[in-house]
Parts: sequence; C-alpha cells; structure tokens
Amino acid sequence: MNQIKHILFLCPHAAAKSVLAMTYFADLAGKAGLDITVRNAGTEPDPILNPAVGGYLLAEGFDLFGFVPGVLTAEHFNAADMVVSIGCIEAEQVPAGKAFRDWSDVPMLSDDFKLARDKIHAHVVELVNELLDR
Repeated sequence: MNQIKHILFLCPHAAAKSVLAMTYFADLAGKAGLDITVRNAGTEPDPILNPAVGGYLLAEGFDLFGFVPGVLTAEHFNAADMVVSIGCIEAEQVPAGKAFRDWSDVPMLSDDFKLARDKIHAHVVELVNELLDR
C-alpha cells in the first residue's frame, strides 16, 4: 500500500469522537516521528465543538480554541490516503484506493465518556503502531 501521509477522521457531528481521535493521533504520531497530516469532518456537523470534549482535551493540555466542526466534502476524500470512520460512513462510500478503518465499536460519548475515550485512544495507539511497522 502507498505511504499514508494524510488521515481523515470522521464521525457524524465532527465535534466529539473524531476530534478525540484526530487530537490523540496527531500527538502520538508526532511523538513517534510520523509525518502525517490529520483532519476531521462529519456528515451532519454540529455548530461547535462538544463542550465535554473541549474541556477534557484542554485539561489534558490540548487547546482546540477556535475549532469549528466541518462538513465532509469531496476535497476531504481527495486529500486523504486513509479514512477512519467512527460510526459515520461505510467502506463502500469511500473512494477507491483509499485505506479505510471502521471504528464503529466506539460507544456514544454521552453513554460512557471514559469508555468511549479509552476505546478511541486504544484504536489510535494501534493505528500509530501499524503505521510505524510499514
């Protein structure tokens, strides 16, 4: 497979799960020396960052001040080498030639924030390790 240089994280509202994934990935990949750009988007984006996610990430040292969830566009797909869907789209909706990961096993943050956060973090760690092994 081609070198992964750009990853797109998707969740329906682009305001919570994909934000956690994008933030964790950028941090861990950067620390591991991977040069990979990350973005997120959603099919039905919220107008603002989920306050619980923003507050949690700020407490963890990640300042997302000014972040605005965005709607998924063809440009997002065109730029991405890999698409990670967190309960958002199916593999057949991703353009041919793009790597795809389905993390639909992540529970709703509103049901169990800690469990969802931990599941996203575990997926991100696994993905970073996979990319390091390429």
